[in-house]
Amino acid sequence: MTDADLRFFVLGAQKSATSWLYYCLRDHPEVVLPSAKIEHGYLGSPLYEEKGHAWYLDRFPEAPAGAVGGDVAVDYLLDPDAPAAIAAHVEGPRLVALLRNPVDRLVSAYFWSLRKNQLDNEPLDTHLGFFLNQGVGFPERHQNRFVDELVTRGFYGQQLEPYIDRFGEDSLLVILYDEVKEDPARVVERVYRHIGVDPAFVPDSLGTRPKVNTRNRAVIALERLTKGRKLARVTDRMHRLLSKVSEPPKEMTDRQRADLLARFEPHIRHTEAVLARLPEANRPVTTDLTDLWT
Repeated sequence: MTDADLRFFVLGAQKSATSWLYYCLRDHPEVVLPSAKIEHGYLGSPLYEEKGHAWYLDRFPEAPAGAVGGDVAVDYLLDPDAPAAIAAHVEGPRLVALLRNPVDRLVSAYFWSLRKNQLDNEPLDTHLGFFLNQGVGFPERHQNRFVDELVTRGFYGQQLEPYIDRFGEDSLLVILYDEVKEDPARVVERVYRHIGVDPAFVPDSLGTRPKVNTRNRAVIALERLTKGRKLARVTDRMHRLLSKVSEPPKEMTDRQRADLLARFEPHIRHTEAVLARLPEANRPVTTDLTDLWT
């Protein structure tokens, strides 16, 4: 793999079906992705700075003639230095971002962080107080970055704008999580077309569902005790079985949800303004996110 083979980057957002898209991209015979999915190994990351550019390129298998190389990592969207890191090695990259209702994303990220032992196994309500006691836009930062990122990863407008400013409006394709659920085939076709590979290819992963984190406290506690793929498979089966026989517990009240969305409002408006800059073909099915999400 060389810099010349790198053509596209999926930027995020976290908990917005990026893993599903990763597998759909990996299925395509014209696409080359890193051999191992290392989220924190993205171009410009602290791990990248430690290991070096040769290490980053060595993560990719040999690219056949005409193949399109790319990377998928949700921190591309979060890291303000990532656009410059990409620009230093790739000219005219094709960019893809998947966005989700920021409150739904917050809840999903909370459970994911519990499973990863990044947060104490406490009710979401424990953390909501800090955010709900703030003004509109969440102007205050939490000292625990994993708690803080529950909201800051939903500031899509300010995260996308540097990419558009640096690479141009035509570089970025934006997809909504809602579109993945409603018409995944259309989503994959649009992504393939945007990055320059055969859009008619149908990936084996198309019919798989985007990952859904368990909300069962017993399963979460078990996952936190031990690491390993075997246990992960066991807990995943437990989660799927439990989800068929019972509804997940409600982690926030309707009032709390409405209050959080109200505080996200300036960020949602900012995202709408950024989407309005894109060519129509690169926009999601709707740019009226206020109506869709609130």
